[in-house]
Amino acid sequence: METKIMRVGGLMAMAPLLLGGLAPRAAASEPRRPAPPAASALSIMAYNVKGLPWPIASDRTADFTRIEARLLAMRARDAQPHVIILQEAFTASAKAIARRSGYRYIVEGPSRDLQSMVRPRASDRPFIDGASFFKGERSGKQVGSGLILASDYPILSVHREAFPAFACAGYDCLANKGMLMVTIKVPGSATPVTVVTTHMNSKKSSGVAQARSLYAYRRQVEAIDAFLTRYRNPDQPVILAGDFNASSVERRSYLTAHSAANWTTKRRLPIDNALQHCLKSDAPCGRAVPAIAATVFQKGRDWQFFSPGYRASIQAIAMAVPFGREHDGTMFSDHVGYRVTYRLTQAFRSPAHRRRPLA
Repeated sequence: METKIMRVGGLMAMAPLLLGGLAPRAAASEPRRPAPPAASALSIMAYNVKGLPWPIASDRTADFTRIEARLLAMRARDAQPHVIILQEAFTASAKAIARRSGYRYIVEGPSRDLQSMVRPRASDRPFIDGASFFKGERSGKQVGSGLILASDYPILSVHREAFPAFACAGYDCLANKGMLMVTIKVPGSATPVTVVTTHMNSKKSSGVAQARSLYAYRRQVEAIDAFLTRYRNPDQPVILAGDFNASSVERRSYLTAHSAANWTTKRRLPIDNALQHCLKSDAPCGRAVPAIAATVFQKGRDWQFFSPGYRASIQAIAMAVPFGREHDGTMFSDHVGYRVTYRLTQAFRSPAHRRRPLA
């Protein structure tokens, strides 16, 4: 499903182009050196802000105000993430974080009423029949997805889908969780970047048996597969950032197997986990990784995947943790918000190795 983008603030005036002196013409005997590929940067921060409605959570406006203040302070130093992705932004004050932090382009994920067109298979019937009213599985969707994506750079297109209504377990069924995809025009890059986010079914917090939540989780992974197949343009690099809730061996193995096989145009392009990549000491982003990054990776919730496109490569070159544990031991949320900076480089591949986009 496509949508319009909320644009915040006025248009910035274009800077005039300055013409420098002409370079001397090379001698006829000198071979012409190809120009180096153009590179540009894009920084992404995904952050579960725990913006749950009352009575599930108490008023968290004070913490949201602190988050906004820090993002504004980073913006004053030109150090803010170019894109922030929020999960559990269910309340009005949680949703307002993006606007109050100065981001110009803001989109939301699936609303409460957005319905998936995916119908259950015959094999899903026992799972559906086992739904519990007391665990919120028969109460309908009470809130939207809680997904917010905000960007300093123009958003060219938007796609969003809800997970199939039956593909949820426990209290997670009260939210219309799903997927959000945007295409972003990055300054200095001739090729846009695709950014995708999601928030998948929780495990213990869902209130149901692990086997039941695992079944729903697997169906959500399959929904992400189909979503990317429909809408991803393989010419563009892609970043998938969100709360994947891959906290068990069974979940992690299913998620990583599908990401390698189906998220990268059927294995033709590599995919990497930014946290795992940056924990390598020889990686460009591994020189100053905060100690908390290893803990975040092991929890398997807040991950960022990245994969090149046929027309541009992507590399994680730096990471930082603007929202971790404070000096007094407190946190603004029960999750960590970390920023990964990616370098984008134009890389034109042979048409024989390219596949036409499906949308």
